[in-house]
Amino acid sequence: MANNKLDLLLKIENDKEESLRMNFLQAQQNLQVNQQKLQGLNNFRLEYTQQLHLKGQSGLSSAGFSQYHAFIAKIEEAIRQQANTVSTAKQVVSQRQSLWLKQQIKAKAVAKLIEKQQLKANVIAQKNEQKMLDEFSANQFYQRHRSL
Repeated sequence: MANNKLDLLLKIENDKEESLRMNFLQAQQNLQVNQQKLQGLNNFRLEYTQQLHLKGQSGLSSAGFSQYHAFIAKIEEAIRQQANTVSTAKQVVSQRQSLWLKQQIKAKAVAKLIEKQQLKANVIAQKNEQKMLDEFSANQFYQRHRSL
C-alpha cells in the first residue's frame, strides 16, 4: 500500500517537473523572441541613422532633420522599452529554471526513496528465503538422524 502511494507521489512530482520544464522552455522562447525584436530595433535605428547621415551630406532641410531626429528618438524609446522587456524575460527564465531544478530534486528524492524501499524489501525477502531454506535443511537433518 505504501509503495502505491509513493508511486502515485512520484507520478505527481514527475508531472509537476514536466510542467515546470515546459514553462521554462516557453520562457526561453519568449526571451529569444524579445531579444530578436531588440536586435531588429537596434538594426532599424542604425539604418535610419545612416539614412540621416547620407541625406545630411546631400542637403537636408532643418525641418527634415528635425523629423529624422524625432523619429530616431522614438526608436530609441522603443529600444529602451524592449530592453526592459528583455531584462524582465531574463528574470522570468532564471526564476522558472530555478523552480524546474528544485522540482527535479524533489522528484529524484521520491524516486530514490522508492528505490531504497525496494532494496529493503528485497533484502527482507532474501532473508526470509534463507531462513526457510535453513529450516528446511534443519528439518531434513533432524528427520535423517531420527530415522537412524
